[in-house]
Amino acid sequence: MSRPRTLNWLDAPRDDSGVEMFDETSHTYRPYTELADAALRIAGGLIARGVPRGAVVPLLCSTGPDLVAAFYGVQTAGCVVSVLAPPTRMSGEAARAHVRAVVEAVDAGTVLVDAAHHDYAVDVLAETGRGARVLLLEELLTGDPGRRDLAELALVQFTSGSSGRPRGVRISHAALDANTSAIRGWERAGRDDSWCSWLPMHHDMGLIGCLVVPVSGNNRLAVCRPETFLRHPLAYLARFDANRVARPATITATPAFGLQRIVDKVGHADLEGADLSRTRAVIVGAERIDPALVDRFTELMRPHGLSPHTLTPAYGLAESTLAVTGVPVEETPRAVRVHRDELRVGAKVSLAEESTDRATVQVMSCGRALDGLTVQVVGEDGEPLPEGHVGELAVSGSSVADGYLAGGSGRAEGTAFVDGRLLTRDVAFQQDGEFYVLGRLGDSVKVHARSLFAEDVELMLARAGLNLSRVCVVLGEADGSPHAVAVLEGLGAHAAEVAEGVLAAACPGTRRHVAQVPRGAIPRTSSGKSRRRQLWQRLSQEHVFDAVPATADGPA
Repeated sequence: MSRPRTLNWLDAPRDDSGVEMFDETSHTYRPYTELADAALRIAGGLIARGVPRGAVVPLLCSTGPDLVAAFYGVQTAGCVVSVLAPPTRMSGEAARAHVRAVVEAVDAGTVLVDAAHHDYAVDVLAETGRGARVLLLEELLTGDPGRRDLAELALVQFTSGSSGRPRGVRISHAALDANTSAIRGWERAGRDDSWCSWLPMHHDMGLIGCLVVPVSGNNRLAVCRPETFLRHPLAYLARFDANRVARPATITATPAFGLQRIVDKVGHADLEGADLSRTRAVIVGAERIDPALVDRFTELMRPHGLSPHTLTPAYGLAESTLAVTGVPVEETPRAVRVHRDELRVGAKVSLAEESTDRATVQVMSCGRALDGLTVQVVGEDGEPLPEGHVGELAVSGSSVADGYLAGGSGRAEGTAFVDGRLLTRDVAFQQDGEFYVLGRLGDSVKVHARSLFAEDVELMLARAGLNLSRVCVVLGEADGSPHAVAVLEGLGAHAAEVAEGVLAAACPGTRRHVAQVPRGAIPRTSSGKSRRRQLWQRLSQEHVFDAVPATADGPA
């Protein structure tokens, strides 16, 4: 195959640009010339050790420059990379099980690790009984450089598993190239742009949006670990401050949770003297975006030079490599208010006047389809619906993956590849050419022909003052009735009262429950999303509907 543009940087790496790893008090930096040499040596080491061309090689490595070099080294060796989430103090058996599942799913004969994770990997892999080799990254770096013809696939990335078990998505070099090009075009990325990220590099948003996109252009990239951002978001914000750093970052990406963390932890006094005016794009995706949170973030940042149009909502998923739609950079994102009782598949929404009435909901635009992609809103029969109607998002085009690994394509599990289209299970409507995403079909329940979405109820809980990082809403059918459960993690009696009031307003016609659980009881993906289906199944199995008092409006 012709050499993809995402790998062209290896042939002409810049020595005046590179990757920086930082935390609150320290940083390390490696120019692209060093990273390119390291990638080629890793490739040579894999070839010399007989790793077959086309083999999938799981990569377990700490976030930072070594991971960047290893990611490209595996591909340059003609192999396929699959990035694993490094374990944390809190990840426990779930992380070990995920590593085993990935190794078995890709039929890995070799796993590439850094020294920090060598003993962990050997221990976990011993539990599989497969005899997969563990190769040490640091040892490969001491050998000679090498390269081989590329495999057709570039990587296998696993879905987050927020609505089911994680599935391996097969991303070709062509799809990765197309999505990277589309994202850079959408962001208007140029030679002098600089990225900063706190996102984990094993997840599609961090891996594609904040590693492949900047590295493919030889752009400077500053990275901190998620725990650094969570502890000290000012260390991250400092990388955008023209009065603090010589080359301030111009582009970043974050889920809405990241904006919430900043507005909760950072005040105007903390930003006194900051100049954030060089920032061009703050991409926000991965979860439903609350317009009220956008307002809080922009009001905090505006006095320090960050323009409101810098915030750029987007929609994407691993099955389309990453990005599908986005608000054009330098356009102020739009929000519309619609009637809740019209939020059902096939129904036409009508715009409502500005109101605090809980019979309406405000929804943020996720923009338009990126280059190379066609996005449609379809009904239950799979046929396109007219603009303004609620339906499922269907995606086709150059960035769509080649499908799932064997055994992971069943429509009953959610997202599926059908007749050349990606059926996402995400519900949205289109208005004036822009897409407004409401939630997932699997995280909703129908009451009186109207769909309730878990994401919508969670946003109402947030507006009522509850901490969304400690809340999860699950919806489902049990005993012939629709149920709505607000699960509160380590929150007290006042929070329970607030949740009861919100459920009563948001979920009429359901049997409503508030379940108070200890910290850490809500199962989460490696990227921090709540595993709603897993939580629903656990609540059902533990008979929580019997243990937690239910309120209802009568027969639904």
